Amino acid sequence: MLKPIRKTAFYKYLKNEGHEISVFLRNDTLIRETLFSSNSRAYRSLRIFNLVMSLIIFLPVVASLLDMNLPHFLGYLISALGIYLVWIFELITKSTLFEEIKTFTIMQVSLHSVFGMYLQFYDKYTYFDDFLHITGGMWLSLILFPIILAIELTFTSQKLPTVIWKVNLSTFSLSVTMGTLWEVFEFISDLIFRDYPGYRLAQQDSLFDTMTDLIYDCAGSILGIMLFWYLLRKLSKNRNIYNLLERIGKSLRMFMDRKKTRSENL
Repeated sequence: MLKPIRKTAFYKYLKNEGHEISVFLRNDTLIRETLFSSNSRAYRSLRIFNLVMSLIIFLPVVASLLDMNLPHFLGYLISALGIYLVWIFELITKSTLFEEIKTFTIMQVSLHSVFGMYLQFYDKYTYFDDFLHITGGMWLSLILFPIILAIELTFTSQKLPTVIWKVNLSTFSLSVTMGTLWEVFEFISDLIFRDYPGYRLAQQDSLFDTMTDLIYDCAGSILGIMLFWYLLRKLSKNRNIYNLLERIGKSLRMFMDRKKTRSENL
C-alpha cells in the first residue's frame, strides 16, 4: 500500500526543484547579465521597502478585528495573505523572485487594502478605483507574461515571431479573465454583505462601473505587456532580442532534458 505524500515531502520537492532551476539559469552568463540586476543597492532598497510594506498591510487586519467589522476583516485578511504567500513561496522553494515584481505585487495589494479601503481613498478620490484597475491589469500581465513565455520557450517548436504573438494574446486573455473573476467576486460580496453596517458596495449597483472596470483592466493588460517588452529589450542591452529569447529557450529545454535523462536512469 502506497503511503500518502506528506506535506513536508511536497515542500521539500518544491524547494529542490525551484532552487535547481534557479541556479541553472543563473549559471548562464547571458541570462544572468540580461535578466538579473547587478545593482545591489537598488536590490537592498527594494527588499527593505517590501518588508516594511508587508508589515504595514497587516494593520488594517488588526483594526477591523477590533471594530468587529467582518466583511472588512475578511477582505484585509485575504489581501495580507496574498502578500505573505509571495514570501512563503520564496522561503519554501528558495527561489529568488524578481524583487521588482514583488514590489509591484505588494504595492498593488496595499493600494487596494490600505489606501483604498482602510484610508477610504475609494470614497475620497473619484478616479482611484479606475487607476487601480489599470495598474491591476499591468500587474497581472507582468506576473503572467514571464510564466507563459517560459512555458512556450521550453515546449514549443514554432518560430519566435509566432511564439511572441501567442504569449502576448495568452497573457492578455488570462489577465482579462482574472479581472472578470474579480468583478464576479465583488458582485457576490455585495449580495452577501450589502446590508451589513459600514459595508461599502463594491459594484455600487452599476453596470457602468463594471464595464469601465473591465475596459481599464484590458488597457492595463496591454500596457503591462508593452512595458515587459520594453524592459526586456532594455535589459538585453545591445543584444538581439530574438537571440536572447532563443538562448533562454535552449537553457530551459536543456534543463528539462537533463531532468528527464536523470529520471530515466533511476
